[in-house]
Amino acid sequence: MAAKSVVFTIGVFDGVHLGHQALLRETVSLAKKFKAEPQVLTFDDHPVHILRGGPKVPFLLTRPAAFAWLKRKGAKEVHALHFTKAFSRKTPEQFVQWLRAKGDLKGVVVGHNFRFGKGARGDVRFLTQLGKKYRFEVKVVQPVRLGGKVVSSSRIREALVSGQTKLANRMLGRPYAIEGLVIHGKQLGRRIGFPTANLKVKEDLLLKDGVYACAVKLGQKFYRAGMNLGRRPTFKDDDHHRHAEVHLLHYYGRLYGKQMTVHLLSYVRPEKKFASPALLVKQINKDLVKIQKASLIGLKAR
Repeated sequence: MAAKSVVFTIGVFDGVHLGHQALLRETVSLAKKFKAEPQVLTFDDHPVHILRGGPKVPFLLTRPAAFAWLKRKGAKEVHALHFTKAFSRKTPEQFVQWLRAKGDLKGVVVGHNFRFGKGARGDVRFLTQLGKKYRFEVKVVQPVRLGGKVVSSSRIREALVSGQTKLANRMLGRPYAIEGLVIHGKQLGRRIGFPTANLKVKEDLLLKDGVYACAVKLGQKFYRAGMNLGRRPTFKDDDHHRHAEVHLLHYYGRLYGKQMTVHLLSYVRPEKKFASPALLVKQINKDLVKIQKASLIGLKAR
């Protein structure tokens, strides 16, 4: 049986941002040219972490979420390489031989700064030479720029942790989203007239503490919502761990035990300690005015 014709794009694809989407579009286009299948080679952990050690590089999306987005953008198959130091010792040509074993390789699509092989000795020029030798086409995609700067995962992380949610969303091409299980809380929101769904989230969530305008999809409908991320400093009897509390507008069903995806539309304000719950309520009402006006563009079309 003849091997399947394939075109690969290669990268970490952390976040599947506008730059990654450009790679996917070129991969799909090249695959059509060769009547091949567009596929992605990525990693189950960040290569930088494997090679240098230290703390893990935080992904913008969970790996399953990233793989789902890659397929949504046109990839027929996503290969998550378990990258190791042993694998990193392959020469550039050995890496290409390994890739060719994945199918009848017709093309490879990479970014302009792509490096591969032992000691990152391989670059796009050498990859092009290997393409001529082994008869596959190489396409190099130039970076996408926004505001005069290259769109990158590190730039998106910086935007998120500094509260520049709209900028992060523009670089992603969609609202950034977090997921979590709705758990029972202390019902502090209900006590002041704003019941919330309490999400179980990681303490090192890549976001600035504060109030966000959000949208939550339940069934086929998006509900506007406000989310407070932080340590609830106004309440003296709280444990002051990091919490994500989501108040859905015009939704009255039960959510306990459900997985919830919260799409962040904009950053409203930093978290603040108020002198009394009454003053907090007054501020929440002001926040809700802004939350009601937040744009849902990028969500309704899904």
